[in-house]
Amino acid sequence: MSGRRPVLWQALRVLVSAGLIAVILLRVSPARLAGQIRALDPAWLAGAVAVFLASSLLGSIQWHILLGAGGVPLPARRTVALYFTGLFFNNLLPTNIGGDVFKIYDVSRSGHDPHRVFAVTLLDRLFGITGLCLLAIIATAALLVLGHRGPLPLYLLIFAGCVAPVAILAASRTLSSRLRIVLGRIGLWGIGRRVELVLGHMGALRGLGSLLGRITLLTLTVQLLRIATHVAVARALGIVPGPTDLLYFYVFVPLLGLIMMLPISLNGLGVREGAGVLLFASIGLLEEQAFLMEFITYVVMVAVSLVGGVLFLRRQLRG
Repeated sequence: MSGRRPVLWQALRVLVSAGLIAVILLRVSPARLAGQIRALDPAWLAGAVAVFLASSLLGSIQWHILLGAGGVPLPARRTVALYFTGLFFNNLLPTNIGGDVFKIYDVSRSGHDPHRVFAVTLLDRLFGITGLCLLAIIATAALLVLGHRGPLPLYLLIFAGCVAPVAILAASRTLSSRLRIVLGRIGLWGIGRRVELVLGHMGALRGLGSLLGRITLLTLTVQLLRIATHVAVARALGIVPGPTDLLYFYVFVPLLGLIMMLPISLNGLGVREGAGVLLFASIGLLEEQAFLMEFITYVVMVAVSLVGGVLFLRRQLRG
């Protein structure tokens, strides 16, 4: 019976994704949807691919730097190949952490401590989420200053709640040490060991000011480019966002990223598009535009991740 549970859970996630997409397609106008697709600007679409490709390359550099700082030195070329292969598996497997599992396994096969590789990879994820939320906090604060209200204070609280624990642990040696001692006692599935390593790496980075500064700058740039990918897809759909609308992009896209972390659908499919329709319709986008913007952005990400699929297949053919 226990062996069936993962299969049933994945089947349920597929049903959730399919159901949400079906609901959205029933709500939108097929004629307007087809018209939007026919009017796609290929130049802006190619720009979206280029922007996401650049963000992925910078993301691989960030992971490479963190691996080196964490005592897991790898050639830069291999790090980039593994990073893109991880992106490919994130899109191929029915969970958006499948690529991370592959990267950890592959690096560990070279003789590196898997707990250390896990800690560095998790830290890389934490940097990404924190950077995304920092950009969202700035954009939300700017909108509040401009007099916009609605649910913005709630969004600000959500983003701050994601950033605050990381910021406190990074700033406070005492709190970080105490948390390491407490969580280090957890023996279940080696959680304590992994948490100790993650907090230990955070503590080590705290003492490397220049390195921490480079990682922070890289993280913010990567997340800026990933949000810009959505903007480029919007332009491909003929949407020309004004300055205020752009600020909302930097609020809504991070919010979508947090929502998609909930393991209730197949790689966020359906959840991304449904939440995107609700959020972007509130600033004047047609439901068809909001749906296509999120879906096409996902297609762009999958297209870029195919680079990793080619690299993986090439390596497999070489034995």
